[in-house]
Amino acid sequence: MSGQSRINVTGYAFSIRIPDTGSVITAVARISYRGAPTGGLRLDLVGLTVDSVRAAGHTLPFTYDGQVIGIPSARSDPEEPLEVFYHGMPRDGLIVQTNARGRRSAFGDNWPERARNWLPTVDAPRDKARVAFIVTAPNGWRVVANGITADCRQSCSWIETRPIPTYTMVLGAGVFSVSRHRPIVHGEDTIPITVWTYPEDSAFAESGPFRRATEIVETMERLVGPFPYEKLAHVESSTRYGGMENSSAIFYAEQPYVGRTMREGVVRHETSHQWFGDAVTEREWAHLWLSEGFASYFDLVIGAALDGDSVLAAGLARDARAYFASKVVDRPLVDTAEHDPNKLLNENSYQKGAWVLHMLRGRIGDSAFFRGIRDYYRVYRDSTALSSDFQRVMERAAGRSLDAFFQQWLWQPGYPRLDVRWRYEAADRRVRLEITQAQPESWGVFRLPRLVIEAVSGVGAVTRRVYAIDARTTIAYLELEAAPSAIRVDPDGRLLVQSTVTP
Repeated sequence: MSGQSRINVTGYAFSIRIPDTGSVITAVARISYRGAPTGGLRLDLVGLTVDSVRAAGHTLPFTYDGQVIGIPSARSDPEEPLEVFYHGMPRDGLIVQTNARGRRSAFGDNWPERARNWLPTVDAPRDKARVAFIVTAPNGWRVVANGITADCRQSCSWIETRPIPTYTMVLGAGVFSVSRHRPIVHGEDTIPITVWTYPEDSAFAESGPFRRATEIVETMERLVGPFPYEKLAHVESSTRYGGMENSSAIFYAEQPYVGRTMREGVVRHETSHQWFGDAVTEREWAHLWLSEGFASYFDLVIGAALDGDSVLAAGLARDARAYFASKVVDRPLVDTAEHDPNKLLNENSYQKGAWVLHMLRGRIGDSAFFRGIRDYYRVYRDSTALSSDFQRVMERAAGRSLDAFFQQWLWQPGYPRLDVRWRYEAADRRVRLEITQAQPESWGVFRLPRLVIEAVSGVGAVTRRVYAIDARTTIAYLELEAAPSAIRVDPDGRLLVQSTVTP
């Protein structure tokens, strides 16, 4: 929220009762925070009834307009958290309904700023905090939430000790089958990996999308660093998204289970989010590519590590086609003019974001790229970052400035459209290349320091050259004994470019 730059919520503890019938919840939120905000504390909470606010055993005055709770006399006290008593039927955020298998269930679904519909919070990605859920649910239900369970008898308690964004603070409750996969072991620490499904979908989940759940985590650990949380639960749910990367408790849409269309790619994507998006969180929505672009790329990188490089090549080709055909090519990847986070769930944040990482890897090499990725994760784990923070870390890993690269790929709209015209000059035994950047003027000119062009002879011999392109039109030459049968631009697909070649 605006005007609370001096507030830092350090922990939430939510006690929630889910009724046997209906959707009216009764809850208490205990909030620990640091700082002394001018005018007191303001918490986002939409459409519920606030019964009272207390601290240190005393009832505090408050205001509530159906959107924000104002507590003018709130004071930071680590020993005495603020308590908000409230009840009501959430209109969003906590989805209590009959699921795809005809049973009643309850699922949190907070992205981007929907936690405020059922949890009083400072509901913004920049303010990460620890969270605990104490859930009383109908008989026969099982409960899963962030972190690890401390107790699950009369009620279930789950505690996440790492700070996470509010959009990943969730619970899931209903009738589940739970299977256990091989855990991740770090010395004396064991990270359990479980799959929670509606009973009818358990066999499909185990034999299909989740059969390599542990191997996916192990691959990310090798590439990036240790798994950031105490456990990982994969949960079939009523989320509105195909998958939602809730910290340590990933929720997946139920319909792909029922229709048997769910594939491993979504598991790789959402698991990658545990490192990027959850542990390292975009500080502002405009920098969403730091979450979605990273998860999109590491989905493919994990796939390549498990099944071969063709997974990465095919995935990037699909991403390029989707981006080129999208309606967002006229907007920069970091789109500070778009203030609706839902509209940032687009081909810039996902597909172009993945391509930016791939092109950066090609620019600085595998060693520097993965060293930088590991440093970025280490430095910003449990915190937040902007694109400039990522750039700074990668420049340190590469040992040189990458300002031109990040400036054009993050802040310029569009991509290079290359119009390549060539003719063979027999007298000089060379091919003359006229390379024009034909993209709209509003996109600007792109600098391509390593554009590969190859010539194919009539008998199939290939001659390659690398050119530096940094102008609207570039004239270049390729020495060749005879006229080529074809000219190819970026034959290995290393750049997010479109090209047409005309003899």
